[in-house]
Amino acid sequence: MKANHLLTTPLAERLYFEVAEPLPLIDYHNHLPVGEIASHRPVDLTGLWLRADPYKHRAMRICGVGEALITGDADPFDTFKAWCAVLPQLFGNPLYDWSALELARVFQIDWPLSPATAEKTWQAAGEQLADPSFTAQNLLRRFRVRYAAPCAALNDDLGPFAGLQAVAPSFRGDDLLDLTPQTIRRLEHVTAVPVDSLAALGAALEKRLKSFHERGCRFADHALDNGFHYCGDDGRNEERLHRLLADGRLEPADAACLDSAVLRLAGSAYARLGWVMQLHLGALRQTSSRLRRIAGPAGGYAGIGRVSPSELVALLDGIEQGEAGLPRTVLFCSHPEDSAALAVLGGSFSQDGVRGKVQLGPPWWWCDHLSGMRSFFETISAYGVLSVSIGMTTDSRSFLSLVRHEYFRRTFCGWLGEKAASGVFANDFAALAQLVTAVCFGNAAAILAESGLVLPPESEPS
Repeated sequence: MKANHLLTTPLAERLYFEVAEPLPLIDYHNHLPVGEIASHRPVDLTGLWLRADPYKHRAMRICGVGEALITGDADPFDTFKAWCAVLPQLFGNPLYDWSALELARVFQIDWPLSPATAEKTWQAAGEQLADPSFTAQNLLRRFRVRYAAPCAALNDDLGPFAGLQAVAPSFRGDDLLDLTPQTIRRLEHVTAVPVDSLAALGAALEKRLKSFHERGCRFADHALDNGFHYCGDDGRNEERLHRLLADGRLEPADAACLDSAVLRLAGSAYARLGWVMQLHLGALRQTSSRLRRIAGPAGGYAGIGRVSPSELVALLDGIEQGEAGLPRTVLFCSHPEDSAALAVLGGSFSQDGVRGKVQLGPPWWWCDHLSGMRSFFETISAYGVLSVSIGMTTDSRSFLSLVRHEYFRRTFCGWLGEKAASGVFANDFAALAQLVTAVCFGNAAAILAESGLVLPPESEPS
């Protein structure tokens, strides 16, 4: 990969190498295994690069690779060889560029990956992985990560986060939707707050969220999947909660109403804590029942769905009408045609003195590729304000995926350079450098500072 990859003008090169590249990273939403960060245990290249990456699993399935080599108990080198046979076929897929960047930045491997280079790549990477200093924590330091936020669920043990520099939990709120008596009883146990009413549920939730806050958590996330329906308060949610606790389940219509009530409670709690609420919208998770049985709920087989803008607006309005108001909110869409509608909402829920209170999030899932990023820059500029964007996050399960920040920055600088060269933007290096700094690091850092969090200083790999 050339040094000027995606940097198509002299201005783009200058913006990237002088401004974007030296900036540290804030990765505010990911699924990195915090246990591996804490354990220092070594892994092979397949374990580090392939086992937990559903993007690569999906590509391998599409190319006909057997499931035993993808998620089964095949020899790690056999799985790696299968991936080496697939990657050269992925022209135009983001995995083609990402994989080259991952090998180059982490292992200094600059040759193309293919069946012919599989063995020497495995050996070259293996020699580095065998070094005791090759740990997940040192990888984060090499990527210059100032804040990484792996997801943790409502009742997860937060102990593994203790003592980790630059790593804090991001609250994954999925357990709050489609509540079960077991989840509530576990919350009671964790918080010592009996839950026999919505008010008590809110009190238990807020106490639990304060435990997250003490660990450095400043972001919450909810997946509002395809067909999400919002219900206003009809006065029957206490009854629904009691029925859930007694019977163990609710009919879908009642469950949607209780979910909406819980989202209002959660959103208000986030606002009081000064957190950012992330809403990941429209995933179509129920596709192949066969693959779900084989690969689990996050196995790389989800599709693109939709969430109605009117349902989303009703939710945001419902939270905003609460006593605490609406927290900062970042909206991620799975369907590319939804991005304009979401970007516009930044002007629908603005607040005095708050930059980018509600905003379109960076490209997510099926939109996270070269054309998706360029479309994001166009959309947020045309329908919102680009300069307030919180910037990139990986939403990944792989440490090597942190190179996606570089990919985002290269694409951004390339796009800005082209705009300036064509006369659409003024060729003002100082102004564009300020924009690059804000979007690639500064805005996210400012949000964390606003919440009272002090970022740790950078440290060299040990």
